[in-house]
Amino acid sequence: MRFAFRFVLILPMLILMGCSSTDKVDVASFGDPPSTLELAEKHNQRVEPLGTLWARISLRAKGAYANGDSYEEQGEGHLQIDKPSKLSITIGKLGETYFAFGANEEDYWSFDLSNADHKTMLIGKLDLATPEKIEALGLPVYPGELIALTGLMPIDLTRAGGTRWADDGKSVGISVPSRWGSFTLWIDPRTSFVVRSQAFDRAGELIATATLSRYKESPVPGYGTVMVPGKIEITNPNDSGWVRIELSEPRSKAIKPRVYQPRKLVRGYRVHETVDLDEVFDDSPTAEPAPETGADD
Repeated sequence: MRFAFRFVLILPMLILMGCSSTDKVDVASFGDPPSTLELAEKHNQRVEPLGTLWARISLRAKGAYANGDSYEEQGEGHLQIDKPSKLSITIGKLGETYFAFGANEEDYWSFDLSNADHKTMLIGKLDLATPEKIEALGLPVYPGELIALTGLMPIDLTRAGGTRWADDGKSVGISVPSRWGSFTLWIDPRTSFVVRSQAFDRAGELIATATLSRYKESPVPGYGTVMVPGKIEITNPNDSGWVRIELSEPRSKAIKPRVYQPRKLVRGYRVHETVDLDEVFDDSPTAEPAPETGADD
C-alpha cells in the first residue's frame, strides 16, 4: 500500500474537524450566551500575538478504503503557519517525507512523494479554485481558509453572526461566512479556547468537524506565550475513520520562505511530474515535466 496517498485525502482536513456526540441539556435554563463581542474580543486578544507557528506533529489515521478494507497508519512531520495565508504540512516516516501540503497567497498544492521513481505535485491558483478542484486534494474547504479553522485566526466582528449554546451547554458557537459556505467556532466561555470547529457547505450541510484540545504554551518572542491546541481530532460526516494529530514543541519563529514556494519545493523534492489542476479542469494539457534539479535561488 502507498503510505502517502491516504494523507492526500485526509490530512489537509486536519485544521478543520473532529466530531463528537454529546447528550443534550436544557440550555434554555442557562440564560443568554456570552455575546459575540465579548467572546471574539477575548479570543482575538489571545491569538493576535501569534504571527507564525512551527510545531512537530505526530499523526495517526484509521479508516477504511472504498472496497471495505481497513487501514491504520502513523507518521511524523511538521506544521508551519505564517498568518494569515501561508500553511505547510509535511508527513513521513523514518526521516523520509512522503506527503506535503501547502498554500500561500496565490497557490495551493500537495506533493505525493511515496514513490521514489515517480514523485508528483498537484497545484492550483487560489483565485481559480473551485470545490471540484480542491476535492482532488481531499480538501473540504477553500484552501485560503484552512488556517482560520484551526482556531488561531482572529474573528472578524464585521462578518460574525450571533452566539448560541452548544447542545451540551459547554461551549458557545460563533458562525462566520466562508468562501463556499460558513464555518462555526465553538468557544469554551471559561477559557476562551476554541474547542471545536465545523465547516459547512452553501446548503448548510456539515462537511467536517475538528475537536481541539490539550492546549499548550507556544512561546512568542517579545510577547510571552500563546495557548495553542496540542491535539486535533478529525472526522468527516461520511467516514467512520478518524485522524489524530498531536503537536509538540510549538513555538512562534521565523520560517524559511522556501516551504511556501512550491516551485522551489519541486526542485528540492526532485519531483517527476507536476499536474496543474486549473489546466486539468479546463480540459487543457494535464501535466508537465518537473524542471531540472538545480541549486535553489
